[in-house]
Order: sequence, then C-alpha cells, then structure tokens
Amino acid sequence: MNNVRKIAAGASLVGALIGGGALTAAALPANAATTAPSPSTTGRASTGHGNETALTGDTADKVKAAVLAANAGATIDSMTTEDDGSAAYEAHITKSDNTHATVKLDTNFTITATETGGPGGGRGHGHDGNETALTGDTADKVKAAVLAANAGATIDSMTTEDDGSAAYEAHITKSDNTHATVKLDTNFTITATETGGH
Repeated sequence: MNNVRKIAAGASLVGALIGGGALTAAALPANAATTAPSPSTTGRASTGHGNETALTGDTADKVKAAVLAANAGATIDSMTTEDDGSAAYEAHITKSDNTHATVKLDTNFTITATETGGPGGGRGHGHDGNETALTGDTADKVKAAVLAANAGATIDSMTTEDDGSAAYEAHITKSDNTHATVKLDTNFTITATETGGH
C-alpha cells in the first residue's frame, strides 16, 4: 500500500511539474511581448517633439498673424504647441533674407523669443525630389511676378519649393545672361533672389 501511494504521489508530482512547465512556456511569449521596448517611444524621444501638436483653426490664425506682423515677408514652415515649457506655441519660419528662425509665443499670442536657425537651416539646395512643375493659374502668377521684377529675363523652369524656404521657385536667365533663382511665397510675392543656380 505504501508503495502504491508513493508511486501515485510521484506521478502527481511529475504531472504537476510538466503542467507547470507547460504553463510557464505558454506564458513566456506574453511576458516577452509586454517587456519589449516600444518603438514609438524610442522614435519620439529621438525627435524631441513627441508632445507637440500642429496648430489649427483660430489658434493657428492668431499665431500666424502675430508672427508675420513681426517678420515681414517671412514664410511660415510649421506651427505647433511647444512642449519644453519655454512657451505655449512656436512657429518655424523662413525669413525674407532666406534665413531660418523659430518664433515662440505665450498663451496671449505675444512673441516671447525669436531664435535664429532651426529646422530647414541644414538642408542644402538642389534636392528636387519633391518639387513639381507649376501649371495653370499658379504658373501664370509666378511668371508674372518674376518677370515684373526681372525685365528681359527668360524663365527656364518654375516649380514648387520643397526645402521650406518658400512656396515656389523660378530658375531664370537674366538679360545679362547670368542665372538666378527667384523664390516666392504663397501670395506670389518674391521673398528672395539668389544669383547663380541651375
């Protein structure tokens, strides 16, 4: 009788161990999944702008108005909330002299700081991967503005501008046979003319 009990107890113990091992093995993938690093968290940390959101509606209009009032001829590249505690909102702009700046504003839409440099400052020219040729009414308006400021010039090409410095650009050959790149904002106002170019 003792032997039978010992065998039964041993069988129960082995069964428990096997069952427990199976349960442990089954639980491992779930544990691995919950402890793996989150890719989104890693990516957000690397950009430094994880909690910033693009401005829209009335807030965007008020920020834009304040920024352009203080930076005549500038082009706004982006407008977001500011998550580093230094301001409520920020706008990344390309100024009329083609330099970049970050403008910070408080909750009353008052500019509290303007930092030179910023996004777009390190991008080189000549990367035309996302630029598209202008057509129709847009092309006509760009052409008219460019030729009004450059009498006798010939327009070689007109495209959108993808480096954040302007909305449109026109490559021209001037009357003295030199080349230039003319940049315009969304209102078809010339913001910069760069000698040389394509």
